Amino acid sequence: MRFFYMVLVNCKKNFKDYKNLIFMFIIPIACVFFVNNVLGDDNKENLTVNVGIINLDKGSLGKEVLSDFKGVKLYNNKEVALKELKKYSVIAIYEIPESFTTSIQKGTKPDINVYKIEEGNTTNLFEFQLEEKINKLAKIKMLESENLINNEKEINKNFINLKYTTEKGKMNAKDFMPIVLLMFFMLSFSSGISSDLLNLRKEKILERFLSTNNNGYAIIGSIYLSMIITQTTMYMASFMVMKFAFGINFSNFGFLLLNIILMSIISVSLAVMVNRIFKDSNIATAIITISSLIMFSIYFTGTLEATSNKYPKILGVLSKFTPLYWCLDSIEKSILFPNIFVLVLIALVFFTAGSIRYSNFAKES
Repeated sequence: MRFFYMVLVNCKKNFKDYKNLIFMFIIPIACVFFVNNVLGDDNKENLTVNVGIINLDKGSLGKEVLSDFKGVKLYNNKEVALKELKKYSVIAIYEIPESFTTSIQKGTKPDINVYKIEEGNTTNLFEFQLEEKINKLAKIKMLESENLINNEKEINKNFINLKYTTEKGKMNAKDFMPIVLLMFFMLSFSSGISSDLLNLRKEKILERFLSTNNNGYAIIGSIYLSMIITQTTMYMASFMVMKFAFGINFSNFGFLLLNIILMSIISVSLAVMVNRIFKDSNIATAIITISSLIMFSIYFTGTLEATSNKYPKILGVLSKFTPLYWCLDSIEKSILFPNIFVLVLIALVFFTAGSIRYSNFAKES
């Protein structure tokens, strides 16, 4: 009971720090608002990656869909396209079936076959664009067949809202990109709340905790847990606001919540460890920010390696040493093992490093 009492006391203290609370709540919302504007309808046309499309459609609608994409390699022969894929000339091949036009005219959404050398989230943006184009075309043809509109220009004049579901267990780029940035912010800005550890030591509160017969691990554990509860609560509140205010669909909510908790544990543990080592909040903040930028850069260059054979394979290997890789991979692919196991191990390493010799740290002046 003493442990939970200490957690409660620390939580109350954290939730009274309005500056940090507002920062954790506002930054994710502002970040997603910015990304949504960058990835808005006016900009999507130019956001493509190195992919190829095999157009086997015997009708005209396949060409109509592809006319909006620039920089995409078009193939009429499947064997030639797959050879290009094996040579890493493209990172993915999308096959428009022969029955594409016929399916849409019958009111059935056609299936698009995808060929990839390896899985990754680098093609998500293109897949989102392609999905959106096919959905729009199918909606127009269906409304025309029902004589609700005469042409595409009239579609916005009708009070009609059709919804389509994407493949279950897979996040599209519009929803995934904000999460990438949010996880980066969780790492970067964890120093604000964890720097309170230095204030607690300065005010002799940590030393007084030791005089209550509580062991060091219980005390530091209660501080960790209160920070994690505070951070997770504020980021989840931010997610809920984004969901309803911006209409963003964070699919696989359970995986998202679990990974936010684990990333919070990692970020808080890292921040506490750095604060204990350097014993100066300004220096610790700089170190954490630099470390976060390095981890994000390694993760990002790892995704570049997956898109082209121009980048050395070592970049992809190095990205797997960052918590961002395992966290975002778990969310994007909706998988638990081994991602969660790796994240827990990383958290344990940082927690142990930040907790050793607690009594000496608490008594230092």
